[in-house]
Amino acid sequence: MKQLTRYQPSAAPVSNLRREMDRIFNELIPFSWRLDEPETGMSMWTPITDMMETDNEYLLEVELPGLTKKDIQINCQDNVLSVEGERKHDKKEERPGYLRSERSYGAFKRSIILPTSILEDKVKATFKDGILKITVPKAEKSKRKTVPIE
Repeated sequence: MKQLTRYQPSAAPVSNLRREMDRIFNELIPFSWRLDEPETGMSMWTPITDMMETDNEYLLEVELPGLTKKDIQINCQDNVLSVEGERKHDKKEERPGYLRSERSYGAFKRSIILPTSILEDKVKATFKDGILKITVPKAEKSKRKTVPIE
């Protein structure tokens, strides 16, 4: 008897491979070592970050819903911009109707190596509505220059 197989688009083999690799690693890694399990009380997450470049600066937008300015630290050294912080999980009693929690909690650190020299002392950041916006000015020597053809 033949088995029916559901049609899957061309990206499915990659998704299947990833799912299978996740399954294998979950079976190989001892349960207590996994950090992204609700039973351990810990999780790992990386905030989503957009990065743009203009002639004069780099612009970064980092999604940090549920955090405050006090929860975030920004460091800049040797052309590496680091954003770190922690989203704390409020341990609440089981509520009726509460089925699942998919939000990630715990500490995070996101470091980005910038491709050109920057003015570390001129970096500015604003935080509003869960979006951290960081402006990183480029150093004068690293700005793009147009060379005229003679």
